[in-house]
Amino acid sequence: MGHLVGLDLGTTTVTALLLDVGRGVVLRLAQRRNDAGLQTVLPTRAEQAPHRLRVLALEALAELAAGDEPVDGIALTGQKHGLLCVDAGGRPLTPLISWQDRRTAEALPNGSTALDEFHGCTADLPWQENGCLIAHGYGAATLFWLIQHSQFPAATHRVCTLADWLAGQLTGDPPSTDPTLAASWGVYSLLDKAWNGAFLDRLGLEPHLFPTVRPSGEPLGGLAPSIAHRVGLRGGIPVFNALGDTQASFLGCFPRQAEGAQAGRPGRRRILLNLGTGGQICWQVSEFELPTEAVETRPLPHGRYLRVGASLCGGAAYAWLNRTVRAWLAEFGVQIDEEAVYERLNALAAAATDIGDLSVRTTFLGVRGDPTVQAGAIEGITLEELRLGALARATLIGMVEELHDLYHAHAGEATRDGHLVAAGGGVLKNPLLPGLIEERFGLPVHVSPQRETAAIGAVLSAVHFAGEG
Repeated sequence: MGHLVGLDLGTTTVTALLLDVGRGVVLRLAQRRNDAGLQTVLPTRAEQAPHRLRVLALEALAELAAGDEPVDGIALTGQKHGLLCVDAGGRPLTPLISWQDRRTAEALPNGSTALDEFHGCTADLPWQENGCLIAHGYGAATLFWLIQHSQFPAATHRVCTLADWLAGQLTGDPPSTDPTLAASWGVYSLLDKAWNGAFLDRLGLEPHLFPTVRPSGEPLGGLAPSIAHRVGLRGGIPVFNALGDTQASFLGCFPRQAEGAQAGRPGRRRILLNLGTGGQICWQVSEFELPTEAVETRPLPHGRYLRVGASLCGGAAYAWLNRTVRAWLAEFGVQIDEEAVYERLNALAAAATDIGDLSVRTTFLGVRGDPTVQAGAIEGITLEELRLGALARATLIGMVEELHDLYHAHAGEATRDGHLVAAGGGVLKNPLLPGLIEERFGLPVHVSPQRETAAIGAVLSAVHFAGEG
């Protein structure tokens, strides 16, 4: 398998790249802005149109196919946690209810929420074996809400994630899933490597609705002739089982080549700090470790595990600052392009080497596992100091600080021994961030040169089955 496509169904963009597997070189890249978001009445809802996402994915595949290089297979990854209900023919019966959805936080007549009731139903069950404590936006919680509110479509044959569904669309088969996407719903036992029957039974969720779990990157079938004709690819090329974008990004940042000199001495912990729309700190462990409410344990391919701490706001905190600056300027009749504001904020932040006691707590969307924190804060403001550069630098520091605190509290004695890679659009767009990360973690920071690490990781997952590993 010389050339494989990595297709990433992201929250912000849909990306396809063609990777020369032997050389590890990206030959072609096609990207579409994810404009599939649906207007909703309530601000707690976050839905996307699956058919539009399918169109965007096929457009990206067609753009790759227009090149001269052969394509030998398609590997997929995509946003986790989200839920889609489909009928027996694979037709969507609901929008994609994404990981950003918070309908389970809406107040019920008794003053509680659907998530409260979910946790009440399962309070005596050992959630730790599922790797996570279910939060808003997790597929099982969303499914529970649909059933409780009589909005679950009667014709539903399967529930699945977006990447599961699209893989089925490419092959013409019913959607299946993999352990990384299954675990993102919060009712998959990492110890039993199966859907957690005790949770499904307690919540009244029918087991037959859940897709078959197959290994990450396993061939699912050949590309259907109708799809192949539409995008200009050869029919029958293998389509590989999808995996979650967090795990795919981790694999993409630590390819097999990194096991040599680039990764340092053997045994050093691999750490990925990702700052894009969100923020995550991930590190690989060889055995299952009990999760906490703040840091999850997620499966990696081939029996490994990934510890994951997520800041709910993450890189969106810097986007908030950008929007705020533009909104203030608009009040004076001044319109400035978003990218121009980012460029100026970056320059001002780099120049603001002394910010005094100014600090920004970037928990604007709360803290997972701590309901007492529902907002962020700007502290240390004086009458003399609230310069824009200082505020920009303090916001960046706050983003890094939040992820460092998660890692430091859960990584044990290994906090000073690791190979740290920083990735994501925020890191690549802001040259100040790597230095701030290095300063706070006390480790050399290697910046991933690739923005599309998830798509690359999807290909690397498939390579194991394609005979290259």
